[in-house]
Amino acid sequence: MSLSSRFGPLPAALAFAAGIAIAPALDRLGIPPGARWAIVAIALLGMRRHPLLVVAAVFAAGAAHGSQLGRGPDNIVVASDVSGALVQKMGSDPFSAQHAQQMGSDPIYADDRGIDRVVGTVEGPVMRTTRGSAARVSGVWVWADEVLLPGQRVAAVGRVKTGRGRERFELSAQSIEHLGEDDGLAARTWRWAAEVQAAGARRIDEVGGDPAARAALRGITLGDRSAVPKELDDRWRVVGIYHVLSVSGLHLAVVAGLVFALLRRLVAASPLGGRVHPARWAAPPSLLIAIAYTLITGAQLATLRALVVIALVLIAAMIDRPIRLIDALGAAALVLLAWEPGDLFDPAFQLSFAAALTLALRPARTRAGNRVVGWLVHGITTSFWIAVTTAPITAFHFQQVSAGGVIGNLVLTPIVELLALPLALAGLVLGPFGAPFIRVACALVELVDNVAGVLAHVLPIGQIAVASALAMCVLVVLSVWSAARERRSVVLWAALVIAWAAARTPPPPGALRVTFVDVGQGDAAIVELPGGEVWLVDAGGNASSRALAAAAAPGVAITRALAAAGHDRIDLAILSHPHPDHYLGLAAITLPIGELWSAAEPEPPELARGGALPSYQELVEALAARGTRLVHPPLGIAREHAGVTLEVLAPRYIAHEGAQPIEAADPVRSVNDNSLVIAIHYRGRTFLMTGDLEREGEDALVASGLARVDVVKVPHHGSPTSSSETFVAASRPALAVISCGRANAFGFPSPVVVARWRAVGAQVERTDISGSITVVVDATGGLAVE
Repeated sequence: MSLSSRFGPLPAALAFAAGIAIAPALDRLGIPPGARWAIVAIALLGMRRHPLLVVAAVFAAGAAHGSQLGRGPDNIVVASDVSGALVQKMGSDPFSAQHAQQMGSDPIYADDRGIDRVVGTVEGPVMRTTRGSAARVSGVWVWADEVLLPGQRVAAVGRVKTGRGRERFELSAQSIEHLGEDDGLAARTWRWAAEVQAAGARRIDEVGGDPAARAALRGITLGDRSAVPKELDDRWRVVGIYHVLSVSGLHLAVVAGLVFALLRRLVAASPLGGRVHPARWAAPPSLLIAIAYTLITGAQLATLRALVVIALVLIAAMIDRPIRLIDALGAAALVLLAWEPGDLFDPAFQLSFAAALTLALRPARTRAGNRVVGWLVHGITTSFWIAVTTAPITAFHFQQVSAGGVIGNLVLTPIVELLALPLALAGLVLGPFGAPFIRVACALVELVDNVAGVLAHVLPIGQIAVASALAMCVLVVLSVWSAARERRSVVLWAALVIAWAAARTPPPPGALRVTFVDVGQGDAAIVELPGGEVWLVDAGGNASSRALAAAAAPGVAITRALAAAGHDRIDLAILSHPHPDHYLGLAAITLPIGELWSAAEPEPPELARGGALPSYQELVEALAARGTRLVHPPLGIAREHAGVTLEVLAPRYIAHEGAQPIEAADPVRSVNDNSLVIAIHYRGRTFLMTGDLEREGEDALVASGLARVDVVKVPHHGSPTSSSETFVAASRPALAVISCGRANAFGFPSPVVVARWRAVGAQVERTDISGSITVVVDATGGLAVE
């Protein structure tokens, strides 16, 4: 048998995923998608002689399909002011609102200094979460306090920001204007699904019971998490059953499996039972019900994965051609990644497939001995291995591993999935006669929550960090390989232990390590000194978010990055200027901060207080109350430690003619141009941290005698208002790092700016493409980018 005939869906999915993973690196090297598709064609032509080329073809197809993952929709117009005046298309070439309309899409006016407006049709599905309702509108994920319905034509006003996970853009709506309705088939279908979900949620609330349990049951049964209390959410997360609070793949498998089993028995017991194949007749309605349930519950990623698997299994039953679960999983991965290659980097996708793959590869339960004991042992070991295979993913993305996952998934998940879920669905289907079923389901959820509350006190979440995506992949592969073996291997266990030990990466001895953290559309850099001190330059922030947890989320990412390197303190935090995308992350950093440096302001402005998000002054006061020392550093050498020198270069304020410049904000300059600019020197190497300087501030810095440096944090995220020819020529770095959000709404970095830095010989690295970027200066002065 040839390799091409044995090359099943799972190996194909792994090769395709590997291609997608390497696509951003090929983009940085300038290898166009056309060249990758040419490799696919050549490999397909030659695979009859060389069967291994089929692997190369699938890999190259993934690399081609994953090209330009950071590119956003073509209807984003970047505006220079709140009037919506055209500056550039997000990405590269000039663009106009008229062109967007010719393409059949509504233009989105985005401005990093003003309020944005998104006009379009609400697309299904609509999510209901504790943040309100959310749906796509013209390619932007819009969060709103009011309920959005598919097919509504709306104008959403707020601030567009770079999204996280699958969504490239998000907008927290300050207001929603209704413009009309779309009565297309897709809109009517999604509207029906939303109405069924809302009716089911009302029915659960009408029946009564514990309010927290009712809210959880709505999430479990219908995917409506809008009222789930944070305390319950936290308890279930600790014991590893958080995933059941929204409709997951297991939910859909339970529903489809129960419906299929019931219909098959009914067909077998009917007069036709002896003349037809029951499974063949039971499969089509079961598939239709599975599709309907997926739509009603919001078509989440894990549910879509399960739907593809269930569809393949049911179709196989219809044609009497059994399919292996492992092949169905591989096919599901291929379908989802072909539809949205960016899902590969989504933690939900990774966790879902790692858990399902572990289940599919686990050795079958032995039939010998006591059946109950055998079932219990198999359940415990399977739950254990799912916890082991998913632990590297949670450690990488969240720097957390739940020790309670084994017990929670073994004891509590079956109560929810196999008892509460079917009972609640039966109660909803039975209408006025189903109230007793819903009450029992609610009582079961309340019982699970009470047990979770007890377990949460004895099974805390472990703070365990995995530093790199490569380490995560190695750990997952080793874990799945171990789970699939009937007998444990000492060598494999040793490899697993060594890989976990090596997953944390403290700086090399005697080295200075600077990590430009990927915080989306914002700035943050961690500086690790040879002597063990840690400095933080800016902390990111999502100013457009309505909730503090979301606005300060970059601070969580920073804390996790510090945990990955074994740090539990920040000795010095430096804020370049008081803009939310640079300071809000500090609100989520709970580590002790020794000193906070900022530029002195001759006349501090009066800032609004008492809002949903803390003002700059409120945040500074809160840090001072925790014991942080507030400092306005002087110009020149301001700190030295372990051979590292910190020099303050700007802002430079001259109070009157003939006066000496001091480090203070100049009242006639913008906030950006008054950024606190520092230089970090070590072993003959210099890092220049520029905040959001624009042309006027850059000119002043050059006039003060700026010399050549080795690494520049490119000013203002690569905005066309910064990185002037004079400044770029004066600094002439070997490396220029641009910190910006993936597919951000402002078109940063400007292609002209990128070309300008490359023209002076700088290697350009971007956090929107590469993620966090680490630069190391070793004890001899050698400089390397990791």
